[in-house]
Amino acid sequence: MNMKKGLLSGFLALAVTSSLFISTNVSANNSTEAPAPFSYSLVTRGYDWGPAVYKVILHTGVDIQADTLTNDTFKVLAERSYPMVNMQTKQKYTGADSSSRTIDRVYLSDEKGNASEQPAGQYITMEMKVHPDSVSASPFTFDLSTFTNKYVDLQYTLVQQKPLQDTQGNTVDNLTTRPDTPHTMIEQGVDKFDTTGKFNYKDAKYGQIHLTYASYMPANDKKKPLIIWLHGAGEGGTDPRIALLGNKVTSLAGESIQKYFGEAAVLVPQTPTFWMNDGTGQYTKTGKSMYTSALTALIKQYVKDHAAAIDTDRIYIGGCSNGGFMTLNMLLANPDYFAAAYPSAEAYTDSWLTKQDINKLKDTPIWFTAAGADKTVDTSKASTATYKRLIAAGAKNVHYSYFDKVLDMSGLYKKGNGDSAAYEYNGHWSWIPVLNNNISKDYNGKPVKIKGKAVSLMEWMASQKN
Repeated sequence: MNMKKGLLSGFLALAVTSSLFISTNVSANNSTEAPAPFSYSLVTRGYDWGPAVYKVILHTGVDIQADTLTNDTFKVLAERSYPMVNMQTKQKYTGADSSSRTIDRVYLSDEKGNASEQPAGQYITMEMKVHPDSVSASPFTFDLSTFTNKYVDLQYTLVQQKPLQDTQGNTVDNLTTRPDTPHTMIEQGVDKFDTTGKFNYKDAKYGQIHLTYASYMPANDKKKPLIIWLHGAGEGGTDPRIALLGNKVTSLAGESIQKYFGEAAVLVPQTPTFWMNDGTGQYTKTGKSMYTSALTALIKQYVKDHAAAIDTDRIYIGGCSNGGFMTLNMLLANPDYFAAAYPSAEAYTDSWLTKQDINKLKDTPIWFTAAGADKTVDTSKASTATYKRLIAAGAKNVHYSYFDKVLDMSGLYKKGNGDSAAYEYNGHWSWIPVLNNNISKDYNGKPVKIKGKAVSLMEWMASQKN
């Protein structure tokens, strides 16, 4: 998780290729067997550092008494395997790791893992501890051969360590999993999105370009703003779920952000490689991208296809790292199209911007975010330099939140080893507070205000119109 993260925004994404299985034999007092379990679910959701498996839901097939459950009734084992490559010899091999997951809570629930207050039930949910450093909880690995996140082959084993009782008083003592039991996967937050989007574009210079995308459209009849997110290089590929969960992008469709927009559509395009690809497979050295025309066409086609639903005066674009670069690239390629932009840890070298480019950008509302601890992008030569040039050019609605470090702001994660200070993330990951909407101060350390009222980044953005 600490390798090549910069320009590669997230290092994790959702795994649905897991092989998780369950088998149940119930030994009753009269020696009869109860039905086998119907299903087993692994629950994954996005965190600030990427996705993690945090719940398992066992359908036992028999009514279990709640008061016989304890946190040590089960033990959960996670095994991960994934393709690896020796970067010196180019030899490929299979990597693997395994560990015991720490169980925080065990309780009866419904089939989705929501806690039940009933005295008995067939679903047992186990909540497991997660932490930014808990690699075993991740359904993903970082592929050094492609510099992108890839699914691991994931297998969980549930081992029953203590007997339970059903409502008839029978002992239920063998709920240990097996590889041939049916299972389901739950992807929290992703279910709001359509992840099947595909867009084909014939570029005059680069030929056929195939983009994929995820999208969210609120179910109402009114015109809605559109929020666009452009992923980092680590989320490139052909599965938009990676772009949704490599970072906590699903939060854009969550209530805490949606409330500012009165419900907004969300579009998350995905490149098969990386946005900064200059057409040779290398990172651009001029600011040019082979995907500029294709991405422009995708966005405009999506808006056209949803003309009755999208307010074209309220289209917002942002992204992290590689996606932050592409945000500026899109503003330059489409003057006056976007109502506002929110790039974070953006990798657009300021020297690539001409005076004419600065004049193009200065009238577009932009809120930059970056951290001084960023060791991937030299912010002094990117966002900081560009922000200062925009202000000098007379920009009236350009802001810049710049902080020393990227720290956990939830209060849940600490440095550890006896140090109770907030956990410190990679300094490049300045999009974490953006996607949590924990951004409110300008470069001078003072709150950004609208009509005298201090506002957060998302509240500011929702007020911008063409």
